[in-house]
Amino acid sequence: MTLIASYQFSKALDNASENQGWEINDRYRNANNLSLERSISGHDMPHSMAVAYIYELPVGKNRKFGANMHPVADAIVGGWQVSGIVKMDSGLPLRFQAPQNDFSYSFWLYPNVSDVKVAGLDDRTIDRWFNTSAFSLPGDYSFGNAPGFFPNIRYGRTNNWDLSLGKNFVIKERLRGQFRAEFFNAFNRVQFGTANTNITSPGFGQVTGTAPGAGPRNIQFGLRFQF
Repeated sequence: MTLIASYQFSKALDNASENQGWEINDRYRNANNLSLERSISGHDMPHSMAVAYIYELPVGKNRKFGANMHPVADAIVGGWQVSGIVKMDSGLPLRFQAPQNDFSYSFWLYPNVSDVKVAGLDDRTIDRWFNTSAFSLPGDYSFGNAPGFFPNIRYGRTNNWDLSLGKNFVIKERLRGQFRAEFFNAFNRVQFGTANTNITSPGFGQVTGTAPGAGPRNIQFGLRFQF
């Protein structure tokens, strides 16, 4: 049995996370006062745990159980191993958008929020991911007071299990083989993430998709020969 595990507890703050249009695409509301953007980073992930393991089943030739079993039986039940990776972490934070008003030097406008704590929900659903009543439009010639990213409004938590079942076998002295069946997102868990955070949109507060990189269950098989 081989096991590697790690856990990280962290908090990241900044006023500019990055500028990748496909992921974060940071923009500021006031070109003359970037301190308004200081908030939880777009990369903030308070909790992150990863576990990787490989377990050689103790069955088969030269193993604890069935060490002297018939070669045919060993070819069927011997030499199996189970491995996998478990990944659990907090979702990345979301940010909000309000329509442009009369600030010609603003690249992004935020809504007003009455209370950051009240804006989040403990019992959120895909139809109500956060408390929409906590938000309002900023007045003309004013910037919204919402933070760049909300610490309590995030993608759903990651709870992903990748599993693999493998069978090692010897064909000849110098020819070995391995069969693998691999299951990515084995339990087909959905990580909701992309939510409508545009205050003027009819679907404001509703989930519109899964988090980036979160996909459905995938199964693949492989056969490898070593010589």
